[in-house]
Amino acid sequence: MPDYTLLKDCDIYTPLRVIKNGSILIQGEVIDRIGAVDESKLPSQARVFNFKNKLAVPGFIDIHLHGGGGIDFLDASDELIVKALRIHLKNGTTAVLPSLMTASHGQVLKVLEKFIDIQRDFKDIPEIIGINLEGPYISKEKSGAQRTRYIRKPSLTEMREYIQASKGHIKIMTIAPEAIGAVGFIRFLTEEGIIPSAGHTNASYDQTIKAVNSGIRLATHLFNAMRGIAHREPGAAGALLLSDDVYAEVVADGIHLHPSILDLIVRVKPIEKIILVTDATKFYGLRKGPSFTPEGKLYGSNTELGVALKNMVQFTGLPFQKVLMTVTLNPAKLLNIQKRKGLLKRGRDADMVILDKELNVKEVFVKGKRIPTN
Repeated sequence: MPDYTLLKDCDIYTPLRVIKNGSILIQGEVIDRIGAVDESKLPSQARVFNFKNKLAVPGFIDIHLHGGGGIDFLDASDELIVKALRIHLKNGTTAVLPSLMTASHGQVLKVLEKFIDIQRDFKDIPEIIGINLEGPYISKEKSGAQRTRYIRKPSLTEMREYIQASKGHIKIMTIAPEAIGAVGFIRFLTEEGIIPSAGHTNASYDQTIKAVNSGIRLATHLFNAMRGIAHREPGAAGALLLSDDVYAEVVADGIHLHPSILDLIVRVKPIEKIILVTDATKFYGLRKGPSFTPEGKLYGSNTELGVALKNMVQFTGLPFQKVLMTVTLNPAKLLNIQKRKGLLKRGRDADMVILDKELNVKEVFVKGKRIPTN
């Protein structure tokens, strides 16, 4: 007998359309039907949840996070990594790209191999849809909180070892466009099916445009840890902001970027190319305010995607339905998984978040399974 779950009487944001007082029928791990559902035809053992006055949206996708709950992915055991991922899950993030900061070659290899087995061995975690390497081929001048002693020039030999260790699961890699050999390296990443992202860079406007023309498809936390805009030298930030085909990660905690800069971004960059990320540190889930390195540098974010979503609505004035795309359909399209995730539609994974009218996360479902949020 098929396993059925019904979510009823909620406003559904797919997010391409809005269905008022609709229902979502889940069969097993996937969405079977959206809209009107005849409950009399459901089997008696079907689970039914009434979410009147609530919103049903796709599960959030976070492509850039480093840990949580006091745990950093880079130096944690499998069990601790899982603990950190579960904190993100209860906040509505149902799919992730765990991200690794700059480290020694050996340490990166060790962690890449570790992530391969976690999804198989542990339950009730967000789906690990790939791995994000934030370095080590970045700029020392724009290193941010990254350890400069491990920053180095691009190496195809190293990169091939990373690809092999991850069994092809690396999906995004940050590189500084001004690095020696960056253009050839960007083309190599593209050939390997890895998305090249420009970030932690002191590149000029011209250097960045050259990198974009070579295959850059993403900006790592736009404006942060990169050369900013000046009226005679638009810098890396200007080049990435004005390149309509380049997606842009945005940290919308109101600290990494002034609210007016968030407003500027949505006025210039197509909303379909903006992706909200947490850039979560080990302090995610423990602190509400920003974190800083001992040197006083801003260090990642502790803001949940759901809060970032509310911030974007408040700071930009855009309607919720539009902003919702930045944590659902947009990252899914970047990663080419939109036929599985990021959209509430028949046949898609039943990853869903239930929000109240104030956009607070109330319930989370991952592949049809209800996850306790307390």
